[in-house]
Amino acid sequence: MFRDTPHKVLYTDAEFREHGDSNGFTLAQVPYHRSRKHVFAFLTGRIPEWRNHFSKIWLRSHLTEKHLLVYAFVYSTNCLLYASWIAKKRNLPLLVHLADHSDAFEQPSISRILAKCTKLICITEDMCSKYESMLGRKDIEFLHNGAEDQCFQIPSPTPLTFDSRNPFVFCFLGGLFSQLHGECIEDVLLAVKNLRTKFPFLEFHLYGQLQPKNFLSELLHSKGITHHGIIMPLDKKYEIMERANCFLIPSSFNPDKNSNYRYSFPTKLPELLGTGRPVLSYGPENTASNRILGRHKLGFRIHKRSVENLELTLSLIIEDYKQIINDHTSRNKEVTQSFSATMVRSKLTNILTVS
Repeated sequence: MFRDTPHKVLYTDAEFREHGDSNGFTLAQVPYHRSRKHVFAFLTGRIPEWRNHFSKIWLRSHLTEKHLLVYAFVYSTNCLLYASWIAKKRNLPLLVHLADHSDAFEQPSISRILAKCTKLICITEDMCSKYESMLGRKDIEFLHNGAEDQCFQIPSPTPLTFDSRNPFVFCFLGGLFSQLHGECIEDVLLAVKNLRTKFPFLEFHLYGQLQPKNFLSELLHSKGITHHGIIMPLDKKYEIMERANCFLIPSSFNPDKNSNYRYSFPTKLPELLGTGRPVLSYGPENTASNRILGRHKLGFRIHKRSVENLELTLSLIIEDYKQIINDHTSRNKEVTQSFSATMVRSKLTNILTVS
């Protein structure tokens, strides 16, 4: 989103250190380890955070440029608190972009930041409505990820029939989190495992981090299922998309987990649709991604939890793949042009204009 905007990136997760180092980004591990042995490193400014305290020394030595604003893409209260602290210390406007909702954002100390920040952006319209009601703000924008032109230029999949030499590649791109995808993704893994007796050429490839790291440990080692970990460099995703025949969008059927995740939006959804390949969405109808798919009559959507229905739908996609590709390619690319990255960047530029 920031490709056309001069910026400095500060990221808070060491899992992405290799990518961050190669792009000149600055790692601020927040939160840091709470162990007492790190207190000296904190006091001397070698680490940015310790036990909910932030280091002014670290800030002075690592953020030396003159900035115009702080833009925080937020998925946790820790990230938000740190961004707010930086904005206060530098006397800068704070723009908050909420990637996920959780009950933690409704805590008084957190909601005060959201109510008072210079601009608040949500990732979906549903989330906008939620926070307008919660905070009493009427100026909340919504903005989600767009698809680069490269997604629309990915050639149609070939071949359109499958055997041992030409496997059907079912693909999930994104982090798998137990609190977001548990009581959902297990069904998909089981359905793939069962279907391989009928379609031995069926493969399920998953890319992204696992939280916790032992999440799905047994199921991910089943034959025909491969978890590849985090994609680095990020541009490798285009090669992965081109090799895929169908993409998965999962969301938990657990009501407690869904109550938060329903407001979120899979950042890669516009990109996946732009490839012209079918998308299988498995999760409750009320999620933001399913609302968008339903509104545009896109994808295969299963809203009742059922391994049997998953197997039937995947079987249909495999057996009728040639016709599905012919029906879906032009429709997907036509609709998702409205989600292009060019349009997203233009909207972001307007949002970043702080009066």
